[in-house]
Amino acid sequence: MKTGTQHQNGFALLMVILLLALLSGVVVQSLASARMALRAGEARQTRLALRATALDSAWIAMQNGMKAGTAASEYQVFETQTPSGILSRTTLQGLPRDALPPPLQRQDIPVFGQFFSVTTRSSSGANSFLSRGLACRLPTGTIRILAWVEPS
Repeated sequence: MKTGTQHQNGFALLMVILLLALLSGVVVQSLASARMALRAGEARQTRLALRATALDSAWIAMQNGMKAGTAASEYQVFETQTPSGILSRTTLQGLPRDALPPPLQRQDIPVFGQFFSVTTRSSSGANSFLSRGLACRLPTGTIRILAWVEPS
């Protein structure tokens, strides 16, 4: 037959085990949350690196590739690779004014020069980033970006 103190000791042991189980559940949950936050941060950092590389590559390609007198149907491909392993491929294609979106086709809009379609894809492993744009090389040699689209 158990006495009162033995019963209390058993109850205290049960309470300690329950408190340890609750505490370990909180610790496991906080570790899982930290891991998810770390993954989200790494994904965001990778996306920003891909985006920056794509924009840099597009700008370099536009500076090097928009030559006066490029035919409207010609296209040029530029590839770059960063030291971190991000590969970017930029395609410039000359466009006639009538291939532009309707608001830019109007003759009363004072945009002169040669028009280009700019498409850049940056990739690193399984991650990739695509950006597209329309640019114009003015007779003075200045490059104007008319439209730029990036996925959200």
